[in-house]
This record gives sequence, C-alpha cells and structure tokens, in this order.
Amino acid sequence: MSMFRLLIATVLSTSLTGCIGVSLNTEERSFGDAIGDVNARTDLNARLLAEGPALFASVATSVIEGRVHLSGTVPTNEDRLTATRIAWGTPNIKEVVNDIEVTNEGDLLDTVRDRWINTQVRARILSDSAIKDINYTINTQNRTIYILGIAQDQAELDRVLAHARSVPEARRVVNYALLKGDPRRFVWPGDNASTELAEAPADQPLEQ
Repeated sequence: MSMFRLLIATVLSTSLTGCIGVSLNTEERSFGDAIGDVNARTDLNARLLAEGPALFASVATSVIEGRVHLSGTVPTNEDRLTATRIAWGTPNIKEVVNDIEVTNEGDLLDTVRDRWINTQVRARILSDSAIKDINYTINTQNRTIYILGIAQDQAELDRVLAHARSVPEARRVVNYALLKGDPRRFVWPGDNASTELAEAPADQPLEQ
C-alpha cells in the first residue's frame, strides 16, 4: 500500500504529461504552429466534451503541427469511431492517429501506473543533454508508450526510444515522432503544390 501511495504522490506532483523540471531548449515548432496546435487541441477537447463528459474524460489528445494523437479507453467501438470523427472534423487538423482502446477494464491503479511510466520516460529524456526534450510529447496507455514530436536527427530519436524502452514497467514503445526534415511536416492534405510528397507512404510505427 505504501508503494501505491508513493505512486499517487509522484503523479500528483507532476503534470499530466509527466514533465519534470524546466527545459532550456527552444522548440522546433514555430511560435505560430505551437499556438495553432494549442488552439486546435482546445477546440478538439471542447468538441469531445460537447459530445459527452464520459467521452471527454476517457480520451487523451495531443496535437503537434496539426497531427492529432488519440489515446485512452472507451467501452464501445462506436465511442472510438465518434472520437475519430470529431478529431477529423476539427479545423486545422491534417492527420489523426487513433490508439484508443475499446475495453471495460482498467482502474485507478492502471492510470497511476501509466502516469508513473510517463514520469520516468520524461525524467530520462530531460536529463539527457543530447536531446531537445521540449520537442517531444510522451503518452502512455496500458503500459504502451507513444512517442510524438519532432526529432533533430535519427540519433536523437534513437536515444529517446532507448530511454522509453529502459522503463521496466513499459510493455512496448510506439514511435510517431518525425525527423526535423521529414516532408510530411510541411504538407497538408490537398496541397496541390506538394502532391507527390503528400502521397508518399508513411513510415510504420516502430514498436518495441
């Protein structure tokens, strides 16, 4: 029971994303893109809440340069599809990645465990001077760590993934982060000037 209380205290002492300390790095996203992502996420969350408080409470959202990641657990596949529909219907969204799980299982201890995993990953990344930690968002659901963000190069991304895989409680690691020079960062669906780039096949998620 003491370990459970320790985990609770650790989670409550950090933010929901598991951030620890203060990053001195500058963000790869432009200021305008960062503000746009905040506004898009706020709009998306408002739409989820309008659909129903239960859906809003069950679905976690992240937005990076118009790319949405959905995670969490819902009781029915209809709820999962509804969240996807709402995300695609939100202005200034160019991609939706849905990792919402359909299950009735899970409790407070599972939530605490996932946030504890998040905290550990964030701590490892923040302590690594070779990583621009501000460019990454870490989401953990059912012991699966999702890596999102913008990597300076493959070497940096490999370090991030290695830190995530080093957390003993984690079940697997899925990478959705893009390299800084990835053309997908600069292409929106329907961009005729960049049709060839927009239609390039996406990399498969990297799983542990």
